[in-house]
Amino acid sequence: MTTGSHRVCIKMDQWRGENAVVTGAGSGIGAATTLELLRHGVNVVGLDVQSAKLEKLANSLEDVTKTPTSIPDGIRRGIFYPKTCDITDERAVQDVFGWVDAELGGVSVLVNNAGIIMRSSLLDGTLKDWKCLMNINVLAQCVCSREAYRSMSTNNNVLNGHIVQINSIGGHSITPYYAHKMYNASKTAITVLCEGLRHELSLVNSKIKVSSISPGSVDTDIFNTAKFRPSSQVVSSRPALKPEDVAAMVIVTLETPPSVEIAELTIIPTGSTIQSHGMPSPVKLSDK
Repeated sequence: MTTGSHRVCIKMDQWRGENAVVTGAGSGIGAATTLELLRHGVNVVGLDVQSAKLEKLANSLEDVTKTPTSIPDGIRRGIFYPKTCDITDERAVQDVFGWVDAELGGVSVLVNNAGIIMRSSLLDGTLKDWKCLMNINVLAQCVCSREAYRSMSTNNNVLNGHIVQINSIGGHSITPYYAHKMYNASKTAITVLCEGLRHELSLVNSKIKVSSISPGSVDTDIFNTAKFRPSSQVVSSRPALKPEDVAAMVIVTLETPPSVEIAELTIIPTGSTIQSHGMPSPVKLSDK
């Protein structure tokens, strides 16, 4: 990139050899992000509650990185450290970050990716479902960010650190579908908390960056993981992003120089919109 009379080179070189923690690393956006970071020479501690998914990802790494264009010239692939972890278990999260501090020298990048979606109406949903959504989508993210801050601050990282939150356009607009408002609320909370985290970091003179990436529809197995089949309200002919598209945007935020911070990055499939403009069909509680 050329700026005025001088050139500014923005690369992932600044993170090469550093350690990243990626939550929900076993599939979807988390797996795609893990692969991208490894390709750029970043070590990845991949967290997932499902050990089988982590094992599958680890076994696939050799095949993925054998392709000629998979790793940029002159870059040695990062090391993958799979860790089975339930991020709603505060002690388990603390143990993982403690291990990274003791064995790897600390965390430089956190990608808060893990999250769930479930249909739970404000009219007849259960407190159990609401707590589940908030625990995973909001509180667990805060715990991971807190532990990352402690690690980044303690280990005196040259680049200070970067926290990337995988948010959603659902955190910026209301989904016009029945029983999705609690999900909206959880993602709106993340939007607020990202700005709040930036504010508190500035008050303690920290240079740690916080980036929120809000994708539109992404083709992942999140509905299968939630153990429900999407209703006809959600399924449409609209295009969807691929997990690799979101992973590429994680790299974009990390490529910025120390003086630049991407606070919010919203990405949607070409031909779609941030706010849904269709009118969903009426819902009968007895038929849902």
